[in-house]
This record gives sequence, structure tokens and C-alpha cells, in this order.
Amino acid sequence: MNEIAREAVEPTASAFDLITHLGDGALLVVLGVLIYWFGAPDNRRDRAFVIAVGIAALALSAGLKGIFQIPRPELAFSPEAYPGYTFPSAHAMGAAAFYGALAVTMEWGRRRVRYVLAGILIGLIALSRVVIGVHYVGDVAVGVALGLALVAVGVWLAQEGVFDPGPTFVLATGIAVGALLLGSRQFVSLTLGASFGGTIGWYYVRDRPTTDTGAAVLTVGALALIGILFLRLLPELLGLSAPNVAFSPLVVGLEIVGYSLLTAMTIALPAFAIRIEDHPTVQRLQRVLPFRGRRFEAEDTPLGDD
Repeated sequence: MNEIAREAVEPTASAFDLITHLGDGALLVVLGVLIYWFGAPDNRRDRAFVIAVGIAALALSAGLKGIFQIPRPELAFSPEAYPGYTFPSAHAMGAAAFYGALAVTMEWGRRRVRYVLAGILIGLIALSRVVIGVHYVGDVAVGVALGLALVAVGVWLAQEGVFDPGPTFVLATGIAVGALLLGSRQFVSLTLGASFGGTIGWYYVRDRPTTDTGAAVLTVGALALIGILFLRLLPELLGLSAPNVAFSPLVVGLEIVGYSLLTAMTIALPAFAIRIEDHPTVQRLQRVLPFRGRRFEAEDTPLGDD
């Protein structure tokens, strides 16, 4: 099937090398955080729900990869020494979960149009994984199905059309713990830390007022990025990055705590930022930068009806 798919899109095969990056975990994290931080405060539950579904997808895909440990395809056009396992496709699952959750919760345009656009994007990302030879068709099909299933679970948990990301964060934590108990060691510190930290962060912030000043979020967010960089460098600073200690309980424990704190801070950041929104420097940034309240835009744009 990989060869058939590759031959079918051969004239545009190089484009799929770019399309596949739309499902990169790092890109989805950045998009999710920016949408959450700089969106209007009145729909923060919806935006936090998108992050929660994304973390659940990360925990599920990493857990299944670590349990099954199926090698990637070895094809003539497959990238050499491509890391990780093949089942399921994390790109396909993450794209289905993230863009599917966005389509469900966004207020832009008509609902049907959002679903169609999300479906096309998810389909192209899934196809790209087959075309570039890093996944089998079954890997991406299962990935898409599970990603959309996570969105469906979130919709089912919604009460009277109002999304509560809390249960989805709890679900992500359960998935990460279950995968660990079943023997998976794939990104265990990241999935456990992010899911647990997301749960703590959301239940801390959900009933608290948050800032309506984008510059305050930007200022505190810059400090959070410094923390992320420090976390990435911490094992090397402590001399714990050598291969024989990289998976030691000490390193894993430190990383779980670190990812928990950073994720909790990411979710709770708009509540922390309210404490500095009246600072003169923050007010100056608010006037200079193109913020309109929390939104990073020159002027309000009308939203379509569902």
C-alpha cells in the first residue's frame, strides 16, 4: 500500500514532506498553548479542552508504541534510521485529536465547514506518513480513529454543550499510568508529567479570574519558556544525561516533576498574569504591541454563525 500511495502522488510527493510537519507534536503544542494563552477569557474552557485532548492523544500514542514496539517500514523511499515505532501513528492521532477538537470548539465559520477543513487536513497528514514511508496504512487509520475517539469522548463528557477539560486531563493521566503499568517506557516522564500537571493546573485555574491583558500573558509566558529550557538542560547540568543513567528512576522522577510543574504553570498562567497586568511596563507593552485585550490582533474580526 505504501508503494501504491507513493506512486499515486508521485508528482507532488515532495509536498508531503512539508505537510507531515503539520502533525508534529512540537508544532501542535505551540499552537495549542498560543491559542489558549491569547484567546478570549470567556471561552478558555474550550481552549483548555483542546490541550487536554492533545495530551490524552500523546499519552495514548506513546503508550501503545511502547507496548507493541512494532518496527517502522523498511522501504526503498523510507528515511534512513527514522526513530521510534510504527504503531500507531502519533502524527495521525495527534492531528485528529488536535484539529478535530479545534473544529468542535471553534466559533469561526460554520460548523460543517470547520469539520470538512479539519477532515481534509487530518487526511493529508495521515497520507503523508504513508507516502514518506514511515508508517503503514493501518498505523495511520488506527491513529486517526483513536484521535477522533478522544474528541468524541470529550464531547460526550460535555455538559449542556459546555466543555470541561478536567475529566479529559484525568483521562490522559489514567492512560499514561495504564501504559506505564503495561510496560511502556515511551516518553513516560513527558506523558505522566504533562497529564498530571494539566489536571492540577486546570482545577486550580478553572474558577479563578484570569487577565484580559495580552502583554501580561506574554511577560509571564516568557518566564515559562525559560523554565522549559532549564528543564531540558537539567539532566546535562546534573551529569545525568549519559546513556547508562538516562532512564534511571532519579532522572525519570525529576522529569515527571518538571513536566508537571511546567504544564500546570502553562494552564494556570493567565490566572498568574492577572497579578502584573497593572504594572507600568506591562501596560506600556499592551499599548505598543498589537493587542486588543488578550487577543493578539489589530482589531476585532467578526465570527461566523454555526
